[in-house]
Amino acid sequence: MFCEKCGTKLPDDASFCTNCGASINDGESKTKEKVEDNEVQLNVKPTFKLGYMILPYILTYVILFACIALPFIAMDGGAATLGVSVIIFLIMAVIFAISTFFTKKQYANYSYDFYRTKVVYRDSFLNLSEKEVKYKYIREATMRQTIFQRMFNIGTIILFTNAETGVGNGISIVNVENVQEVYKNIKQTIDV
Repeated sequence: MFCEKCGTKLPDDASFCTNCGASINDGESKTKEKVEDNEVQLNVKPTFKLGYMILPYILTYVILFACIALPFIAMDGGAATLGVSVIIFLIMAVIFAISTFFTKKQYANYSYDFYRTKVVYRDSFLNLSEKEVKYKYIREATMRQTIFQRMFNIGTIILFTNAETGVGNGISIVNVENVQEVYKNIKQTIDV
């Protein structure tokens, strides 16, 4: 067992840390803490913004049209090329509609619950996923907004942990509305 305060390795039956003198919790107090930590202090959910989701598709279509269709239209008058462009647009519209449907359902099932000592991420749409991170393992909290996110008043909050793998070493909360206010509330919750 290790001291929760300084990390010193201790014998399993230790009551106090030999390095810093901190009291070592026994199994009863840990169980009691778990039972008491069942009230959500803050709930954060990502926001689905159709305009933000459609923007990459529009930009992609404009670039494809400019690179593929315009040269052919200039060469042969463009009736056949215009037809091909319309078909490409329709295919992209169908892909966008399917993607948007699944993304909206996914966003509705994301949940980030902040308790007194931990944050729990849940996803329950196509796949079931749950991740719990205790605040004492969060080493950094950041807030980011791309230029497009700022246009739609959303942003991303990332809670980094000390995971050694480099993969999944934290929790990312994407497309949070009023991200600066939510970030401030999260910082107040996890810094307790």
